[in-house]
Amino acid sequence: LNPIYTPKRKMDGYTVETVAIETIPGVYLCGSLYRPSKGKGPFPAILSPHGHFSEADTNLYGRYRPDQQYRCAMLAKMGAVVFSYEMFAWGESRLQFDSELHRTGLALTMQTLNSARVIDFLTSLPYVDGSRIGITGESGGGTQTFLAAAIDDRITVSVPVVMVSSYFYGGCPCESGLPVHSCTEAGTNNAEIAAMASPRPMLVISDGSDWTQNVPGIEFPFIKRVYSLYGNTENVENVHLQSEGHDYGPSKRFAMYRFMARHLGLNLKAVCDKAGNFDESKVTIEKYDKQLVFGKPGNLPAGAIRGEKAIREVLQSLR
Repeated sequence: LNPIYTPKRKMDGYTVETVAIETIPGVYLCGSLYRPSKGKGPFPAILSPHGHFSEADTNLYGRYRPDQQYRCAMLAKMGAVVFSYEMFAWGESRLQFDSELHRTGLALTMQTLNSARVIDFLTSLPYVDGSRIGITGESGGGTQTFLAAAIDDRITVSVPVVMVSSYFYGGCPCESGLPVHSCTEAGTNNAEIAAMASPRPMLVISDGSDWTQNVPGIEFPFIKRVYSLYGNTENVENVHLQSEGHDYGPSKRFAMYRFMARHLGLNLKAVCDKAGNFDESKVTIEKYDKQLVFGKPGNLPAGAIRGEKAIREVLQSLR
């Protein structure tokens, strides 16, 4: 994996290091590694993929957004090691691959592979407990969440946010690929794929104004029925926020904190005020520049490849 670390930044109750890992030869995945500032571990670990969100007139998109930083920092303060990482051909990945490649099936391949490699990276750290691995993301990151949970049994807890739908796959080829939803004559959908996490704990978070608006009446009963086949219906839950929209806002984060704490043994008191309410005010929201591994000039390591032809040749060589 040949990890490349930037200097550690010390925050209130947690630290942050920007890290690049070589997921396949010559291809780097960049992200931010959040760690509790106290204790030696072993700590549970949580993967944090992001969705297609961006903010106009700022560089705060993808993993750089405040909502992503809030959830990663809060989970670290609660006692988890968290890795927030980029979509393929987003962020610093664009130093190697044109943004147009994100809207291809190659992106689905790489994003799913990258999630598995992030688990490889996290479980290689001596202070991580490999038996307690969680994952949570929203929108396109929600797709990455249930795809990774479906294929990698090392994930023990998952929280897909505003993405589990039986009629909408996500809208981006990075979420459908071949397309995976047409794998048989009957086809499949994201509710069926999400149900493959059973019987491991899963919280499905939905809202009333996007394609997850029907989750309480359609998708969740189906998923719960799949869990019943394992005798583990208590392991799957749905938090439906009827008046909310397509985001990973505070109420969605708070529901996730409680679920992760219960199933990964995290300390909720570390992030609550005296009245018992979640307090995100002590999280430091870092600027874009601080979260880069290779800096604004984009100084890639020797051996880094560039372009679609090169990455396809590497993938072909690994078969």
